[in-house]
Amino acid sequence: MQTVAQMADFIKLWDSVQEVQLAEEPDKITWKWTAHGEYTSKSAYNAQFLGSCNQFHGNSIWKAEGKGKHKCFAWLCVQSKILTADKLMSRQWPCNPICSLCNQEQETAVHLVLHCSFARQVWEKMEEWTQQLVRLPENGIEIVDWWQKELMQLPKKTRKLKAAMMMYCAWNLWKERNRRVFEQKTKNPIYIFVTNNIYMLHRERYACILDCMHPRNFTGLNCSENADLYAFPS
Repeated sequence: MQTVAQMADFIKLWDSVQEVQLAEEPDKITWKWTAHGEYTSKSAYNAQFLGSCNQFHGNSIWKAEGKGKHKCFAWLCVQSKILTADKLMSRQWPCNPICSLCNQEQETAVHLVLHCSFARQVWEKMEEWTQQLVRLPENGIEIVDWWQKELMQLPKKTRKLKAAMMMYCAWNLWKERNRRVFEQKTKNPIYIFVTNNIYMLHRERYACILDCMHPRNFTGLNCSENADLYAFPS
């Protein structure tokens, strides 16, 4: 060893071998990508994609109570693949980079659906109405982490119901974004909240929520001015 770098490498190697436990058994080769340590062509194929693609499976989306278009949207949304401003800019498509719901921060999928001040008002209403079954998203959490965490270890029926509520809420936030961008029309958070519930109402399995949606439960909502709330949602 003639240089400082060589000395540093030697010390690093020395520290590493201190953790090695030698045994009397003969050496053997173990394949790290299977539980039993044996090579399989399937595990070799899957290993090529580690770190290069999303491992999100999304069974909770496809089994939720909802229409196909809502599930397809949720599949894209949870993986942050909906065409928000950041995605459009990466494709060099002209757009307003600022969130149209709050007019404060850059529009991304996670901001639009979870962390926008407008969206958080809707989630607060959902949390109150569902008695914390659907909760206000944590600050800074990513969509895929939020989705998986919220549905973890729930009974099957509860998980399907909660997934549908979360899916419809994200869908209606996206529709409000598009309404503002393409139609120059705006609705308030209460409108989005009530629309979420109407989606659930039209699922026959959850018709019991009708009483919860009575106008008496919506303070500050002028039903005569918002008669279109009670039309069948698309």
